[in-house]
Amino acid sequence: MIHASAAAAAQTLLNRYHREPHPPHAPKKDHAPGKPPALRGYKIHSSMGDWYVAFSDIGLRELRLPGSDPKLAGKKALLKGLPELADQEGALGKRVRAKLERRLHGDRVDLPWEAFDLSGHGPFFTKAWRALYEIPFGQVKTYGEIAQAAGSPKAVRAAGQACGANPIVLFIPCHRVIACSGPGGFGAGLEWKAKLLKLEGYELQDA
Repeated sequence: MIHASAAAAAQTLLNRYHREPHPPHAPKKDHAPGKPPALRGYKIHSSMGDWYVAFSDIGLRELRLPGSDPKLAGKKALLKGLPELADQEGALGKRVRAKLERRLHGDRVDLPWEAFDLSGHGPFFTKAWRALYEIPFGQVKTYGEIAQAAGSPKAVRAAGQACGANPIVLFIPCHRVIACSGPGGFGAGLEWKAKLLKLEGYELQDA
C-alpha cells in the first residue's frame, strides 16, 4: 500500500511535470484553450522496468518507457509514489495494462486509435503519429515515408521531431521508423529501439 504522503508528493511532482513548457501547438476544442488536460498518472511494473502511464478524461494521454523521459529523470519519487495501474481507469486502463504485457511478450496486439487523447497537438504531428500507428507490426518505414504519409513530403526533419515528441510509445510505434542510411535516432537510445523491434522479430542493423 502506498503511504498517503508519498502519493500526495507524487501527484505534486506529476502536476509540476505537466505544467512545464511543451512544444507550441494549436489548441483543440477537447480541452480549454491554453489549459492542459488534468492527468491521472500511474506506473506499470514490467520485466523491463516501471512504465509511466497517464490518462485524461478523453483517453490514454501518455505512455513512457522505463527511465527514458528526460523530464522524469531524477524524479524517482514520481514513479515511487504513484499507484500501480489496476482497475482505476476502468476498461481502458485494464486494456492498456494487459496489451502492454502481451506486447512485451512479442504478441501482435494494438490499442484502437480512438483510445488515445492526442488533443492539443498540431496537425502535422497528429498526422505523423497516425502514419506511425499504421506501420505494420515487425516492419519499418523511413522518416521520409512518414513525412509523405503526413502530407508534407519535404518535412523529413519535422517527421523526426514528431517521432521524438511521440507521447505514447509502443502503441504509436515511433521505434519502427529508421533513416535511409541507418537506424536513425531514438529518444530513449538505440538499445531500446533495437529491443522493441526485436520483440516484433525485426533485427535493427548497426544499433
